[in-house]
Amino acid sequence: MTRKKAAKQKTEVVFDDKKRIEFLTGFRKRKNERRSRAKADLEKNLKEERKRIRQEVKDGFKHLKKSYEPLRELTEDDKKEEGQQETYEDEEVQVKIVELTTNDLAAQRNMLGANTAEDSEADEEEQAASEDEDTTRPDRIPGMDFDPSARKRKKQAEEDADEPKPKKTNPTTEADIKSKKDLDRIMKTKTLKKMHKSKVFKQKERLDKKVNQKKAKRDRNNTIKAVPKHQRKRLKFGKEQQKYRKGRMINKKELRRKRGGGD
Repeated sequence: MTRKKAAKQKTEVVFDDKKRIEFLTGFRKRKNERRSRAKADLEKNLKEERKRIRQEVKDGFKHLKKSYEPLRELTEDDKKEEGQQETYEDEEVQVKIVELTTNDLAAQRNMLGANTAEDSEADEEEQAASEDEDTTRPDRIPGMDFDPSARKRKKQAEEDADEPKPKKTNPTTEADIKSKKDLDRIMKTKTLKKMHKSKVFKQKERLDKKVNQKKAKRDRNNTIKAVPKHQRKRLKFGKEQQKYRKGRMINKKELRRKRGGGD
């Protein structure tokens, strides 16, 4: 016996004109919805990032806080504990103050003392010989000393001065913070620096830059220079401003009618 084939499920395609029109005419609407959702998400992420950075900076400054709590008064229990400690005084005790050096300590413990450099006679002779050479140089004239090595030293000093010096970092110390106002100011500057380095803030800056560029372009096109030359005088002397797009009127029929060539 042959097996019976399973009945296939039939699918019916229903054509709806309203949904079709809504889909075809709703591209701009859906795009604007996506834009508004993305903008709301960006604002939310930026707010959370700001909170997180503030908390990080606040936690970093916790070690600078000091609490000056008043000392508590002594109770009877504390006095009893102090009474248990026995103190002895002796008038016959003699105290002798002796100043010890590292060499004395080393001698007592059979160790090496402090490092001392002794000037040898050979060094003194070399120094005297170098001074004699300077005086007996052939390129030196009495009263008009000329030292070729001095020019090299001067050139080297100029090169060192031209090199950019590394910027000094100003680490925050406890001496810089004298009041709560100074602490708040330093925390604010650190928070702003971290905010400018965050990815969310950079993304927001890029979007703002695009918006500003488009606005500047629109403003540039709406100036008098964007209008044809034969129409600029009317705008200057308070005539009604007409809408132009790239030097042409938007409504071409009205333009032809004014020129007398319309129907």
